[in-house]
Amino acid sequence: MRIRASVLAGVVAAGLSVLAVCPAQQPKIINAQVSTRSGANLQQEVAGTQAATWIGYSIPVAHRMSTDWNDGVVRLEGDNGEDHVVQEPKPGEPQPRALVLLRVTAGKVERVQIEDPERQLDGGGLPFVWLSDVRPADSVRVLERAVDASVADAPAADTERDVKRVEDRRVRRIQDSGILAIALHDAPEATPALRGFTATKYPEAVREKAAFWLANERGREGLEAIVTLLKSDKDDAFRVKLVFDLTLVKDDAKKDATDELLALAKSDPAPKVRSQAQFWLAQQVAKKAEGDPRIVSTLGDAARNDPEAAMRKSAVFALSRLPAEQGVPELIQVASTSKDAATRREAIFWLGQSKDPKALAYLEKVVKE
Repeated sequence: MRIRASVLAGVVAAGLSVLAVCPAQQPKIINAQVSTRSGANLQQEVAGTQAATWIGYSIPVAHRMSTDWNDGVVRLEGDNGEDHVVQEPKPGEPQPRALVLLRVTAGKVERVQIEDPERQLDGGGLPFVWLSDVRPADSVRVLERAVDASVADAPAADTERDVKRVEDRRVRRIQDSGILAIALHDAPEATPALRGFTATKYPEAVREKAAFWLANERGREGLEAIVTLLKSDKDDAFRVKLVFDLTLVKDDAKKDATDELLALAKSDPAPKVRSQAQFWLAQQVAKKAEGDPRIVSTLGDAARNDPEAAMRKSAVFALSRLPAEQGVPELIQVASTSKDAATRREAIFWLGQSKDPKALAYLEKVVKE
């Protein structure tokens, strides 16, 4: 699966692959005053940097990362608005790595970038410190502090409009890139760091981004974190977005994520959460040649029996999104057996939108009766 870091929903077009490099390999750096030293104490390195400087190092990652670049040069002092693409490594491929790049001034991280190790870096005339042997746990801690500092730096509501817009963008970029970089680390410290950013003390955008990457990058531990939030969080608007995050879970945890979606669709107390779960269950079936029969059954049962009219309507719509061979029989069942006239009409409407012969035959029968 490939996911753009700049978009909370969705699968994207293919990006260029990242080739694995050895931990000590330094990328090609141009237009910079380059020095190289040990990264044994990354936090001390950041704290001791006063003049504007780029600090870079390499980390092991679980998935290959690339950007939608048109050439091989990253202009660090430019306005890099590129999207990142995360991909499964190819079988037999060495463990991939990524570059973490920090722009530091007066001991404070003011920019975070994560890049393809194969790209050339243009330092924009600034000093560039390449650190070897940075421990992933240290990297996670430094990035955590950078995201926390950006939250504290968010401009006040009464800040002059143009200034606020610029500052909001700067802060958001640190948060987005910092959280992505944490998520990509092949290190156990990354998961609790992301879970921490889902706490209610953080802005909604930070919570949503952390949850997104928990689901997408942190496997079963990430799934467990999302499930805990769905059960405990009091903000239904946030919980609605967590439903989509369940669809991002990969590998051996994917089936359990589907089980959670089914449970939400059947019995979550929030109608909007149930409706969202219905929608994404239908999307899952639509993407496969053969859908999970439990999904079709759950949607059909909700269309016929949910006590809330809005939820019955939502379930009927979800059925209409299924492939015809699975959705049409259920819609016919709803149209034939539902005790609610409005629900029957809704099912008949969507049957009328179908070009499936079984749907047309059923409608012809209804008209003649």
